[in-house]
Amino acid sequence: MEDAHSHLDRRTVVGTLGTTAAVALAGCSAGDNTGDGTGDGGAETGDESTADLERAVAVPDAEGCAVCNMVAAEHPTWNAQLAHEDGTRSFFCSSGCFAAYYVDPARFDGPASPVASGWVTGYETGELCPAETAYFVRVTETDHVDDIMRMNPTPFADRADAEAFVDSFEAYDDADIVQLDAFDRDLAVVYRPQFFDAA
Repeated sequence: MEDAHSHLDRRTVVGTLGTTAAVALAGCSAGDNTGDGTGDGGAETGDESTADLERAVAVPDAEGCAVCNMVAAEHPTWNAQLAHEDGTRSFFCSSGCFAAYYVDPARFDGPASPVASGWVTGYETGELCPAETAYFVRVTETDHVDDIMRMNPTPFADRADAEAFVDSFEAYDDADIVQLDAFDRDLAVVYRPQFFDAA
């Protein structure tokens, strides 16, 4: 027969395990509060709060690029993503596909809801940075960067890095450094002409 002491220990262990499980579950449902901007994954559509729309999320493993349908997660050094105000998220294999979608979401079956935020992978850092504050070099030569889809506007988190990149090629100058507000149909056609009708 068990003594009272071992019975108490078993209760303590079971109680501790229950409390630990409850705390772990609460932590999972709270989402990513690390502030590193990577989030902890997310639904393609949903009831996301405004704060959630200001954070990048993990790219779902099998998610096809919203433009070319390549698997976005298979290209971590190039992928990009954006969130619409209605909570819809779109993922991209590269900044070139991001640019094409950004200027004309309806062409790629995007919602009518405005774009709330976007993120691109910085060329120098390999980390997602806000597209709204990134600097893009309008790369026009396919052999200047070893990237997917042959050619993309090359994103940088810092202007100084974009300037250093431009300085390393005679083909570019500071006028080739643009920000997101310069993305238009002409730029999208440079990078993804196959998805746009001939002018």
